[in-house]
Amino acid sequence: MAEIHKKEQVFTRNQLYNLVWSTPVSKILEEYAISNTGFKNLCKKHDVPLPPNGHWQKLKHNKEVNVIPLSSSDKNFDNITLPKRLEGEESLNNVSELNLLIREIKNDKNLPLTVPDKLNKPVKEVISTKKHLKLTRKAKWPYDVDEPKDGVLSLAVSDDLVERGLIFGDTFIKLLRCRGHEVKNIRNHKYSNYNGLRYIIHGEYFVLRLREIDKRVMEKSEYSWQTAKYYPTGKLCLKDENYPRHEWTDVKTIKLEDRLAAIVAYLEISAKRKTKERIENEIRWAENERRRKIEEELKQRREKDLNQFKAVISNSSRWQKSMDLRNYILAVEKNARERNQFTDELKNWLQWIKDKADWYDPLIEKEDELFKGIDRDSI
Repeated sequence: MAEIHKKEQVFTRNQLYNLVWSTPVSKILEEYAISNTGFKNLCKKHDVPLPPNGHWQKLKHNKEVNVIPLSSSDKNFDNITLPKRLEGEESLNNVSELNLLIREIKNDKNLPLTVPDKLNKPVKEVISTKKHLKLTRKAKWPYDVDEPKDGVLSLAVSDDLVERGLIFGDTFIKLLRCRGHEVKNIRNHKYSNYNGLRYIIHGEYFVLRLREIDKRVMEKSEYSWQTAKYYPTGKLCLKDENYPRHEWTDVKTIKLEDRLAAIVAYLEISAKRKTKERIENEIRWAENERRRKIEEELKQRREKDLNQFKAVISNSSRWQKSMDLRNYILAVEKNARERNQFTDELKNWLQWIKDKADWYDPLIEKEDELFKGIDRDSI
């Protein structure tokens, strides 16, 4: 489908400088199809200074203003183009980010946005795909045919649509590379589902598949029950398998080939969003990890302190019990002597119980062969 191109006005650097110092940017944006940010970036790119904030208000009230002179430059800044805004067309300041990017891509005359009728100097991925398709068609077991190192397009179409799919894929890859993106074949990844041709946009990996839309028809089988059969429709579809999934399909008024700018714009914005989300997730994860470590450290310190305190309580209790036991031993010995009942048997018993008191006392913990392995705190 042919595109309607806007009329453009061509400026020299001096003419652009005179424009921005004679007309407020808000008025310029009413005449030209460019956003406020886009216009400021254009001036910055060509080293054209813009009036500072408050410049036009000072002029309105006849106050003195400071005009920044145009600096000299060795660069060639001729043929600076601004697209004229069509009558009734919405200001670009109100246009979505996606539509702004679509316009930017469409206005870049260096990009291969027109899909040719036949392959012309195809990229290596398309060449290998074409060869691979021929081999798989001849093979008895197509899945046993090794995939070439350059990778193959994910192309699931009927024979009538193969050439069109290859031409579209070729133009699409060339367009992505012109926009500074990569197309790479991933091999021998430890996770097999990561293998295959990947489209790397702003550092984000995309899985894109070209397929033909099938028409599902319920037909009566030879056994009299209904079975689903699928027939090719000739409609080409490009699917973005990344979450959230998105697809572009032929419709009556526009073919997939005419949506290249929209597809690339969507993928670029999606990539930036994914990067932003990943960075936010990494920051959030790092913060959660920091808090978890602090909590874990606090928990360990708390447990250590508590265990030490419990040990002190236990030892003090054992010490007190051992002191009570020794006082009891003294009382028994004193009572026996006062009654003249101190026998050898009692003497041996007193020595035995003194040894047990020393074994139990946390300040002594004398070794005892018979009590070896017994937990003193359990008594």
